[in-house]
Order: sequence, then C-alpha cells, then structure tokens
Amino acid sequence: MQRGNVEERKKEVIEFLKKNPRATHRQLKEAGFFHMERLFKGCLGGAYKEAGLKPPRTFEKKTRAERKAIIISYIKKHPNTGGQHIQKDTKINIKNAFNNTQEAFEAAGVPYPRKEFVFLLNRTRKEKQEAIIKLVKNNPETTFGDIAHKLQINPFRIFKNFDEIYQLAGMAHISGTRKRALKKRKAVIEFIKNNKFATQREINKTCETRIQGLFERGIFGAYKEAGVNFPFKRLNFHGSALKEVRQRAKNFEEEIARKLSCYGNVQRLVNIKRGVADIVLERKGKKIVVEVKDYLNKEVSKHEIKQLNKYLEDYNANLGLLICHTKPKKDRFIINENKIVVLESTELDKVPEILDSGV
Repeated sequence: MQRGNVEERKKEVIEFLKKNPRATHRQLKEAGFFHMERLFKGCLGGAYKEAGLKPPRTFEKKTRAERKAIIISYIKKHPNTGGQHIQKDTKINIKNAFNNTQEAFEAAGVPYPRKEFVFLLNRTRKEKQEAIIKLVKNNPETTFGDIAHKLQINPFRIFKNFDEIYQLAGMAHISGTRKRALKKRKAVIEFIKNNKFATQREINKTCETRIQGLFERGIFGAYKEAGVNFPFKRLNFHGSALKEVRQRAKNFEEEIARKLSCYGNVQRLVNIKRGVADIVLERKGKKIVVEVKDYLNKEVSKHEIKQLNKYLEDYNANLGLLICHTKPKKDRFIINENKIVVLESTELDKVPEILDSGV
C-alpha cells in the first residue's frame, strides 16, 4: 500500500468513526475498511485516539488470567446468571478463560444454577414416569401444565393421556372442574394458615373464590381443614353488630312475607327435612318455596341456589324463589326438574306471572 493511499484510507476511517462513534471491527469491515493494524498503531484503539474520540470500550487484549478474574467477579455479583449473559455483558467468550460455564462458577465459589437442570435433563424415561406419578399422587389437582413447570418434563412424551397416569398411580379419574376446586381449597387453606383471623370476605377476595361452596361448612370447614381454631372471640366482639344484622334480616323477611300474602296463602318458617324454609307461598293449588336473603354488600351465590334446591326436593315442589336486594346477572336456574328464579325485592309484582306460568 502506497503512502498516499495509507493517509487517504486513514482519513476515511477517521471520518467514518466520527459519524459512528461506537463502531466495531465488524462494522468497519462491512463498510469496506480492512486491516486496521496496518493503518493505526494500536489497531482500532489507535484509530479512535487519532480521531479524537473516546473508545466505547478497551481494545487491549487481556491475558487469560485477566479474563478469568473479570468473569469470576461478574458471577459473584450475578449468582443466578447464565453463560449467554456472562458473554454478553463482559464481552468475553467463557471458553477463552474456562473449559465451560460450570468450571467458571466453581472458580467463583458459587453454586452452578444449571446443575439441577442438567440432572433433570439426564433422567431416564422410567425416572421421569416415577416423578410424574409421585407428583400426581401427592397433588391430585396437578395438570399437564403443572407437570411441565414443576418437573421440567414434557408429559406428552411419557404418557398418552392423564388416564394412563391415574391408572399407574392407582387413582380414580379427576375432572378438570374438580382439579380447579382442589386448587382453590389448597389456596384457601394456605391463606388461613398465614392469616389466622381471616374473615370470609377477605378469603373470598384474596383467593378469588366463594368459600361457601368450596367447603361443607363454609368458613368453619375451611378453618378445620387448615388446622386452625376458628376465632370465635371475633364473633363475640362483633356480637352487637351481628344482633343488628339478624334483626334487620328478620324485618326484611317479614316485609317480604307481608307483600307476598297479596298473591296467595303464606306460611313462614316451614320445617323441612334438611332445614327451615323462610316462606312457602300457595296460589291456585300450586306451592312455591321462597328464601329471603338480606345481603347488602354481596350477591347471592351458588351455595344459596343449592340450598333452595334441597328445600324443593324435601318439600316435593319444583318451583323456588330467592328474594334479595341485588340479583346476579344469571337469575334463572334449572336443576333437574326444579326451577329457581332470583328476584329483587322491588320485583315482587312478577310473582303471580311466575307462579301461574310455572316459569
């Protein structure tokens, strides 16, 4: 290369660097600039110096010991990092300092986070089967997604379907709906263990569920399964408030009974096999079981619907009414031969039509 050509090439490189102050060797080559070591003393670092620019990084070659020290320091600061992140952030190829990533972690005195993953990856098919079956036995609510997440195993490569897992585990089939309920129950129990004075509203809100339908005795059953004594002292503390609530509910029930008496014969507090029905209304030879709920801050739930259905079965009736202040979006239910309609207290004028039509 002639002297004039060298000077021209140097000027071209310097102009390029001024326009691209973070240019790398690769970018220079892509732009047609080769052999920086022939143009500048110190190669690319010298080019930045002659251009009057601060190099974006050091271009000096590091010894193996220096590379090791940088990687070890990085690992100590980032103990859960991986090989790709180490190379990206330090700009050092791990294999230019260590034989592999695990050796680098050992040199840093930090447990290798991928060691467990490597162990999981090298398990035999039989070991994977046993791990899946054990997980399902101990956690019946387990899904295919749970298996993949917790065991790092693709279950579809081990079993055809969940029925095969249940068969090998000696378990009966569990539906998806039942699994979701079991997960909710576990979440509620865990919440109660960590919050021993939790109220029904707090549990329902935090666990996004309705505890009344999850456990046989509602919140009392949940506390029992959690192994936590129910805080009855809290109930005593709020005794006066509860008396006020009960009196308000009684007044609301009496008001509804009085209004319904306009449409037929009314009986109150009727003893039935599995409880006491608030009201039984008879009109034109037809009988309808009525439940009254004085809920101000919540809607009626499936628990109340199921309770009313039990009363219908015991009373040998097939039409039920649930009267409340605010009805849910779904206000009509058909359970086998029984029909249940939810009405707000302001909609009692619909009762004759419902009774006469049987809807």
